[in-house]
Amino acid sequence: MTINVEVLINSLGKTYKEIFDEGLIPYKTKPAGFSGDEVVCLDMVKEGVG
Repeated sequence: MTINVEVLINSLGKTYKEIFDEGLIPYKTKPAGFSGDEVVCLDMVKEGVG
């Protein structure tokens, strides 16, 4: 997974959905969890890790 940190830093203040929709976070599946949760889940097999 490659992330352009400079562009991501310049996106501070945007919502997670805006950043995700712009493709700055290259997940194949969106992490699952609820607002305020300390833990979110990501299907690592679908992400190619496993």
